[in-house]
Amino acid sequence: MLDHIVLATPDVQATVERIAAATGIRAELGGHFQGRGVYNHLIALQDDAYLEIIGPDPNQADHEGPLPFGMHEFGDKGAHVPHWCCKAGAEIEERVAAAREAGFDIGEVRPLGRVLADGTRLDWHLSVAGWPPLLGGLMPFVINWGDARHPSTTAVKGMSLVSWHGEHPDVAEVRRAHEALGVELELREAPEPALVAVLEGPNGQITLR
Repeated sequence: MLDHIVLATPDVQATVERIAAATGIRAELGGHFQGRGVYNHLIALQDDAYLEIIGPDPNQADHEGPLPFGMHEFGDKGAHVPHWCCKAGAEIEERVAAAREAGFDIGEVRPLGRVLADGTRLDWHLSVAGWPPLLGGLMPFVINWGDARHPSTTAVKGMSLVSWHGEHPDVAEVRRAHEALGVELELREAPEPALVAVLEGPNGQITLR
């Protein structure tokens, strides 16, 4: 099941405003990833999922080293969807191992967390691999929130995920990878890998890819 869609951007505030102008929904601060150089804003979607708008944190301007999701090498990409995350729950280790056995290594399960807007912490476990991701980002990472409060319950509401699909030149291989990990995604054949989300708010739609 989809947990969240990652929208990486070189300018979080500009992207928040662009989405708000198109849909009428303005993402709110999720929190800061201390020591990782990034922060995020969130919008809740249906079915306990959410959109994560993530980018370089002005409060960590002195951060050194690579940023998550290849954000240290934005080039001329601008805001784009480089990755996605699925819920794995307590079975996270088993599902990661099953994918690895099938030839799809999505990394090791590690703890991660961020400081919330109110100063408290949110902690979880997720699979972490190197960059670039497998299959152009169509192979998701997986997460176990444990007893933590899921971000979709506190993020701003009012947005719907109208459609969500992946594009790839080798759909059969992507489908094999998804079956090994136990996830599902609508797939379409295309020359280049892409993840495509259409979101709708009270004022209109926006397509993110």
